[in-house]
Amino acid sequence: MHEEASYMIALPECMSRNSTTPCREINISAQVPLSWALPLYGYIMPIIVAVTIATNSFIVLVLSHRYLRTPTNYVLLAMAVTELLTGLSCLPWLLYYYTFEGYIIDAREGLPPFWCTMFPYMASVMPSIFHTAAIWLTVYLAVQRYIYICLPKLVRSHCTARRSKQVIMVICIASLWIYAPEFFVTYNGTYEIFNSRHNRTRKACFRHMSEFIQSVGHNVYYYTIYGLYTLFSHTLPCILLVCFTWRLIAAIRQADKRHAHLIAKQAKRKFTASEISSSSGNGNVELSTRFIRGSKMRSSIGESKRIQSLKQNTRMLIVVIILFLITEIPAAAIFSLHVSTIALRITFIQQHYALLNKLLILRNVLIVLSYPFRFAIYCGMSQQFREVVKQMLTQRVFFPCEEKAKTLMEQSTKYRLNHNDTLTTDDKLKVENSDTHMEHWLKARNSLLSDRLPSSHKDSIARESLISSSTLELFSARRASNFSNRS
Repeated sequence: MHEEASYMIALPECMSRNSTTPCREINISAQVPLSWALPLYGYIMPIIVAVTIATNSFIVLVLSHRYLRTPTNYVLLAMAVTELLTGLSCLPWLLYYYTFEGYIIDAREGLPPFWCTMFPYMASVMPSIFHTAAIWLTVYLAVQRYIYICLPKLVRSHCTARRSKQVIMVICIASLWIYAPEFFVTYNGTYEIFNSRHNRTRKACFRHMSEFIQSVGHNVYYYTIYGLYTLFSHTLPCILLVCFTWRLIAAIRQADKRHAHLIAKQAKRKFTASEISSSSGNGNVELSTRFIRGSKMRSSIGESKRIQSLKQNTRMLIVVIILFLITEIPAAAIFSLHVSTIALRITFIQQHYALLNKLLILRNVLIVLSYPFRFAIYCGMSQQFREVVKQMLTQRVFFPCEEKAKTLMEQSTKYRLNHNDTLTTDDKLKVENSDTHMEHWLKARNSLLSDRLPSSHKDSIARESLISSSTLELFSARRASNFSNRS
């Protein structure tokens, strides 16, 4: 009795019955089994997040290119950013507690005050906000693509860059608003508790409940808030994504059948130039007929390329949505089962509550598992994305000095053309010497690469050399003409 009394005196005041803000001690090891959390959270999740950081950062750089600023790409860019933040927000906590064995410190001494305060936001709240935004951005992507394919008359009014930015902003604000109560109704605090049985003091992390929860009711608040999370963050987005994806797939199949029917119908028609020339008896009519036929063929080919590009982009986005659903539907089912088990007090599932906690760990891994695959889908199915990636790698990684030299050459030439009258004789000699040095540098660079690279690459080097030489000749001709006009 004496030991128990001495232990109870050391408890914080929030544990007393008369406290207006009651609290409870947080035992992370009891809620999250280490046998599953240590390999999944400690080793697998950091690797997945690291890959996501690399791939999504590159996606952000590519989609930010001025040639890819379209309404659809704005949505894809926002999705990449929210998915990147989903992984980054939980990474510090996973690294501290599981990878670097913070759970041992927690069991021996208790959580430090910083981690006690921040771990609910890093482990749950912030990742949930960004993930909810990513889910609804995916829904908006499906809606936008549905308008492009099935409701083309609404494209100009509903699928603009301005409208995409507005919807992205609304989705981000709504996702933050859904989880805003988590920042105000509860908070964590660290207390030192003396255990007379073991004759030592340890830190304990307690979660405080605000007066609002007491006035509304603990069960009513949590049942309501987690019911809204289940509906708006998981169930409703998945239902909408399944419906719109099914409609898009049906529309693509119908368009393919219609296109195949038109090709078969055109194959049956036989138009020959001899029949048209014999019926007309005039060579000019024959030439004009060929010209009209060629113009029609070019217009039909251009139209088919535009439609083919639209269908190819739609197929790529359908693959992105399906990949998202493959991981999101099981995650939504696990979360819904967890909430319904607690709310409805399902006895059978409560008897296997430890298994449900393991499934929650698996659910969190599934959420971030699909993120790194987006880059492979974009590179594999989008030619425009591949071209921009190739251009960025060429200009910024492989030959950055050459691009900088060309830029400086263009700027110096533009300056000479505009300010030739104000240049003195010494300045003109300096400019000519700089052009000579630049020409020597380009020739040395081309010869060096030609010696080092295999023969398969020498043709591209020769083309680059011709381009550089022609550019220098053009600049020299312009300079000569300006000097002759001046004289």
